[in-house]
Amino acid sequence: MESKEIIKKLSDAVGISMYENEVKDRIIEIANELSTDLKILDVGKGSLGIKYGNGKTKIALFAHIDEIGIVISKIVNEEFVMVQTIGGVDPRTLISKRVKVKDKIGVVGMLAPHLQKQEHRSAAPDFDNLYIDFSISGGTEGLEVGDIGVVEVKSEELNGKITGKALDDRAGCAVLLKTIEYLKKYRIDDKTVYLLFNQGEEIGLKGAKRTSFEINPEIGIVVDVTFGSDTPQHFEKIEMGKGPAIAIGPSFNTEITEKIIEIAKKYNIKHQIEPLPIRSGTEADIIQIVREGIKTIGISIPILNMHSSVEVADPIDIDLSARLIAQFIADYSKEGEMNE
Repeated sequence: MESKEIIKKLSDAVGISMYENEVKDRIIEIANELSTDLKILDVGKGSLGIKYGNGKTKIALFAHIDEIGIVISKIVNEEFVMVQTIGGVDPRTLISKRVKVKDKIGVVGMLAPHLQKQEHRSAAPDFDNLYIDFSISGGTEGLEVGDIGVVEVKSEELNGKITGKALDDRAGCAVLLKTIEYLKKYRIDDKTVYLLFNQGEEIGLKGAKRTSFEINPEIGIVVDVTFGSDTPQHFEKIEMGKGPAIAIGPSFNTEITEKIIEIAKKYNIKHQIEPLPIRSGTEADIIQIVREGIKTIGISIPILNMHSSVEVADPIDIDLSARLIAQFIADYSKEGEMNE
């Protein structure tokens, strides 16, 4: 299955933090199309696991399935509600968008600039002053405080790139699924590979802590996204279409990271280096300190417009990341030497 099709299917699924069942169903559906040699697991009390192989050495791949969203905090009247955020939603990204709550579509509108007072034109909205209008879909009848919602948008292919919501981290989920395809080319009888699709990353790395504790792999490979633009001037730019960004920093095991960089060079797999000098902001931050510590690698997919409904990813980076991870797994030996 082409990476772009996997990304689109995953992007269009709704899976706000701790409400990810639709995404899990979509992942299982895709995985079963890719291979019949998989075992589906319920891991970490709510996250999704896929087991491949039966060897002694356990290597786990991590990606989070949740996305940011909103929750109704107040029913104002028969037409309007107010909301708060689940995860890091910038209220400015909601203006002029359609949102879906249950089976209802609401509109986050704004006063036309012609009618705005001068002092309001430069003011950024916040959730204390943001209203969603459900009058176009029958009003607020049937809605309740606590109902969750998400921006209503469908993924699209534009000039070879994919744009849509929740590419953070459905792009990472796509990498894990594509890795299955590449792994089928190798004999990995001495290894078991776990693909761990985790809940609740956007609200505190909840799923990764539980799944990494339960599986307790020898190696953990975290696949998330990074900024494909707007890199600070004092950092090397990470660009879409130039392969995965391999993370270097205190959240990652130096020895194992060096090995995956060697693999990338040996097999001419296009890649980039991303220094993360403090915390990574990914599931690696918790995985590397679970139990006695798990040797952790960080792989990032560059995207544009992170935490918005129009994120952009390049399927080439998905393919290259999956190829790199599969090659690393095939060459890795428990003694610390890479197989020839």
